[in-house]
Formats: sequence, structure tokens, C-alpha cells
Amino acid sequence: MSGTLYTQIQCLTMHYKWHIKMRKKYIQQWLIFKGAAIIIMAASLCYIYGVNDLVETFNTKSLIVLGDTIEYSGKVIICIGGIPMFIWVFFFSLKMLFKKGIEPFKKYTTIGYIWMVISVECFILGFVASFIIPFILMVSPYTSCNMGKYSSYYVINPDLCKTIVADHWMKK
Repeated sequence: MSGTLYTQIQCLTMHYKWHIKMRKKYIQQWLIFKGAAIIIMAASLCYIYGVNDLVETFNTKSLIVLGDTIEYSGKVIICIGGIPMFIWVFFFSLKMLFKKGIEPFKKYTTIGYIWMVISVECFILGFVASFIIPFILMVSPYTSCNMGKYSSYYVINPDLCKTIVADHWMKK
């Protein structure tokens, strides 16, 4: 009887060690999962803030205002199209952060799915628009300055190219 008791205790000890080992592994996975969610949220916020800064830096609003001078950067247009996708990524990561456990989601929300589709469409639209806008500017009364750092500027009168201060954003 004492031999079987010793075997049972030994079996329980091995099970307990296995359980502790698995618990440590689960905690490590949980920390990585939650840490990744926080990092992805921070990256999303940095992207949104950075694009907002780019819009001001490259004066992208001039495309809408249509003054005497327009500054156009296709890269900024593509980045603007990506903002809804990064908003979706932010809220998806927030959902991951507050989720219990580390298992994948079994059910997606309708609003999340709709927002994901809209964000992908906005990105594609921004990508396509970045290639179409230069053709629209070629047909419009605007003329490209086509001189080094002034190549992203379009003006009504070519003499205005000489009055452009290209690094106006550095003065802010």
C-alpha cells in the first residue's frame, strides 16, 4: 500500500509541476498578447497624429480650397486614405486588450465588420485618387512649378512659382 501511495504522490507532484509550467507559459503568452495590443494601439495613434501633421505640413487643404497656389503630394493622399483603417486597428486592439484570455475571437461585431470594409475602401480610394489628381491638375488651369523642391506646387500664374516659400512649415 505504501508503494502505491508513493507512486500516487509522485504522480501528483509531476502533475503539479506540469501545471505550474503551463501556468507560467500561459502568463507569458497573456503578457505578450496584451503588450502587442498596447503597442499596436500606440502605433495607430502615432500614425493618425503623423498623418494629421503631414496634412498641415504639405498644405493638403489647398486641394479643397483651390486658391492661387496648390500643394499636392500623392503620398499624403494615400496616408489620408489609410486613417480609417488605423482607427479600426486601434479599436480592434482595444477590444483585444480588454478581452479575457488569449483565444481568438469567435464572433465579430457587425459594426466592426462594416468599419473594416469602409476603411479598406477608403484606403483603395485614397490610393486611386493619388494617381487621378495629377491628371485632373493637368487639365485644370493650374500649372506645375516643376523646379526641384517646388515640383509639388501648382499655380494659376507661372510667375507665382517665384513667390512660393517651400519650407513655410518650418516657421511654425
